[in-house]
Amino acid sequence: MILPSGSPLHALTDKPALVVFLRSFGCTFSREAIADVAAARAEIEAAGASIVFVHGGTRAEAEAWFSKYGMSGVAQISDPGLEHYVAFGLGRTGILSLIDPRVWVRGAGCARSHGFGPQSAAMMGQLPGVFVVQGGGVLASFRHGTPADRPDYVRLVRDGIAGVTMSSI
Repeated sequence: MILPSGSPLHALTDKPALVVFLRSFGCTFSREAIADVAAARAEIEAAGASIVFVHGGTRAEAEAWFSKYGMSGVAQISDPGLEHYVAFGLGRTGILSLIDPRVWVRGAGCARSHGFGPQSAAMMGQLPGVFVVQGGGVLASFRHGTPADRPDYVRLVRDGIAGVTMSSI
């Protein structure tokens, strides 16, 4: 993988970072992801990782959501051009996953807790992903098959730091 020029991820050399790619702030699953990471933040940081969110929104838009979920001031990369998504090989979801009854059922339950809002067409089709990175390498990864997939963030960090998987950025 080749990171975009000037990416803040180039500087992640001293300790692992959990890099969470979101779809959009209108997506109930993205809101859930922020809440899940917030709930696991102490464990993630105790395991030795920092947290970085990558999103297609503006910094102001992102900060409102991060603040709502107690993640104000967390590291974030605003990537409306989706260069980081491409660099990490995050694909697009097909129409079938957007109309999959399992996604809708999980989305309905998730929306009760986190709500939903408008999404751009570009981000609606974007699949999220989660990576543990350090020193130009990917220590662990979770690639969503559908927007409704829900990773175990703490386990991903622990497995990555323990060396369970490794690939180069």
